[in-house]
Amino acid sequence: MRDERISQMTDERGNCRILAKGVTVSNDTWITGLNNNDLIIGPSGAGKTRGYVKPTIMQANESFVITDTKGNLYREMSPLLKKHGYRTLLIDFKNMKSTCGYNPLDYISYDDERQCYSEESIMKLCTAITPEASYQKDPYWQNAARQYLECLVAYVMECLPPEEHTLEYVIRLSGMMQTNVFSDLMRELLTLDPDGYASRMYRQIEGNKTAEKMHASVLGILSENLNGLATRALIQVYNHPDKLVFETIGQEKTAVFLSVSDTDRSQDRLISLFYTQAFQALCDYADNECEDSALPVPVRFILDDFAANCVIKDFDNLISVIRSREIYVSIILQSISQLEAIYGPEKSQTIINNCDHCLYLGGQDIRTAEYMAVKVNKTMNTILNMPLDQAWLFTRGSGARQVEKYDIREHRRYGELAEAKRLRRAPGTPEGEKPTKSPQRSEGLCA
Repeated sequence: MRDERISQMTDERGNCRILAKGVTVSNDTWITGLNNNDLIIGPSGAGKTRGYVKPTIMQANESFVITDTKGNLYREMSPLLKKHGYRTLLIDFKNMKSTCGYNPLDYISYDDERQCYSEESIMKLCTAITPEASYQKDPYWQNAARQYLECLVAYVMECLPPEEHTLEYVIRLSGMMQTNVFSDLMRELLTLDPDGYASRMYRQIEGNKTAEKMHASVLGILSENLNGLATRALIQVYNHPDKLVFETIGQEKTAVFLSVSDTDRSQDRLISLFYTQAFQALCDYADNECEDSALPVPVRFILDDFAANCVIKDFDNLISVIRSREIYVSIILQSISQLEAIYGPEKSQTIINNCDHCLYLGGQDIRTAEYMAVKVNKTMNTILNMPLDQAWLFTRGSGARQVEKYDIREHRRYGELAEAKRLRRAPGTPEGEKPTKSPQRSEGLCA
């Protein structure tokens, strides 16, 4: 009953999102008493994109940051969003097709009082690029690589002109670390600015050069972490004249599509850094500039293939605190096992617990089926053998519900998609002529 009441609690603008056929939920957390974080679980082909991601975007009532692993969502959804007043942006990490730029070093803040770049900002950036997760057994080497990187980033920020404040020049400088040129640059800096961050970090790592094998090993790890971050496509992203300013996503309706590879893992660190900086910038803007510390326009991160693309630092803590800022996440997974493999069991459970809505679309993963069987109080075979058009919906404070998956063709805006125009055109109908029959769709505000 509570789910049915909530599905009716929508304002006149249709400020809600669709979870299943006939099931909508208000985006007003004051009405629902719930957060707006959604967890969607299902294997490839289960309907995650057509049954949840696209309908959520088509509601057009929030700003979006959307992981577009196949590169299709921007092309398919951008015209509809533009029609409804959105600014649509594409950051293409794979090909040279970006409509705006992103430069991670732009988010290294400058401390006017101390007249220097923020050491904390530099450390956050370098931690994202050189995460400890891949070297858990012996973190020394990754930590050493991070120190080298902090020295390089600090040098670029402190010594190079603003137009060269990009990862491209950090990587160029890293390639000089075994040459006398780099040593001469650093000795000059030690004389000119001995108390600067780059100088202090260089003094810490200088001793490693006497142990040639160790120095070479650390440089090898650093090179591995930086590999793939200076491709032609990424250099275009760093230097694009129209840079993305994260705060504007919370000021006006905006949809940012991130075109990322679902097979090439070399850019995962950059994508992780993007999300880390985006969440931080939006939280800081809400806290320091916005009434009641809430963004004027709510922002939803649609994190498709969440556990496959990257690890967002401290995400288990972050998801616990973003609600009050009007920031929400839609986490799209293939299985709970996939999440646990990346974040570990404890952090994964924290992430799951902070999603007040969970939609399970089926699948063959035993670990996920066991988890769902407990929540539903059914046998595991019942979960594994669920009909393909059915799903289980869990809402905090309510009992589990078996629901029918949403059919995107029922959405009131489906006719605005190019897909609908192609499908509705009868065979032999001349281009531009109206189709003979439209698909049935609900006329409700939120359907």
